[in-house]
Amino acid sequence: MSGPKPGKRAALLLWLCALALLLSGCGDKSASYNKALAVFGEGDYAEAAAAFGKLGDYLQAETYAAYAQGLTYWEQGDFIDAEPYFEQTRDFMYGDQRYLFCHAAALEAAQLYAEAAQWYAELGTFEDAPQRAAYCTARAAIENKDYETALTGYNDANGYADAADRLDALNFEIYERAAALRDEQKYGEAFTLFTLLGDRYDAPEQARICKNYFQDQTYAAAEALIASGDLQGAYDTFSMLSGYRDAATRAGELAAQLGIDIAQDE
Repeated sequence: MSGPKPGKRAALLLWLCALALLLSGCGDKSASYNKALAVFGEGDYAEAAAAFGKLGDYLQAETYAAYAQGLTYWEQGDFIDAEPYFEQTRDFMYGDQRYLFCHAAALEAAQLYAEAAQWYAELGTFEDAPQRAAYCTARAAIENKDYETALTGYNDANGYADAADRLDALNFEIYERAAALRDEQKYGEAFTLFTLLGDRYDAPEQARICKNYFQDQTYAAAEALIASGDLQGAYDTFSMLSGYRDAATRAGELAAQLGIDIAQDE
C-alpha cells in the first residue's frame, strides 16, 4: 500500500505544524497565566495587572487584570481611581465590597457626608467602614447643629482621620455655646448642652446651676399663668416640676379647681 501523495503529504505537514504552534501558544499562555496568578498571590498587584493584561481574554485574565489594578490604587489609598476597576469586577472576590467602599470614599471626599455615611453603613464591618460611617455621620450632624449625634459619631470613629481633634474642638464649642445660653438666661437649653459634655470641664456644676435656674424660671412662669387666669397652663407647668419645691402641691390645688382627676390622669 502506497503512502500519501506528495501534495497531500505537504498539506498534512503544514496542518501538523499549525497545530503544534497552536498548542505551543496555549502552553505559553497557560504558563504565563499561572505565573501571573502566583504574582497576584504574592501581593504584587501592579505587576500582576500588567501580566494579566498581556493575556487578553484568556480564561479570567481580563477580570484579574482589572481587579489587580484596582488593588494597586487601593493599597495607595487612592479609592477614587480604584472605583471604576472594582465596578467592573463587582462579582469577583471582594469586588462588590471594595466598589461600595470606594464610592463612599469618593462621596466623603466631595463632602457629601450624609450620603457617604449611608454607603459605608451598607458595608457592615468591612475594613474600617464602621469608623468611616461614624465620622461621616458626625460631619453631617455638625452641618445641622446636631451636637449630640456629632459627639457620638466622633467618639465611635475611634481615631479615624481627624476625628479626635474634631471631638476636642466640638466639646469646647458646645461649652462656649452653653455658657452663652446661660448668660442669656436660656437655662433649659444651656442645661441640655452642659449635660452633653458629661464630666468635661466644669460641665456637671454648670448643668446643676442651670437646672436650678430653669426650675426657678418655670415655677415663676406657672405663677404668672395663674395671675393671667390660665389655670390649665399653670397646672401643666407645675406638673413639669414634680419634686421641685411645692410644685406637686400647687399642681394638685389647680387640678381640684379644674376638676381634673389626678389619679386617673396618671
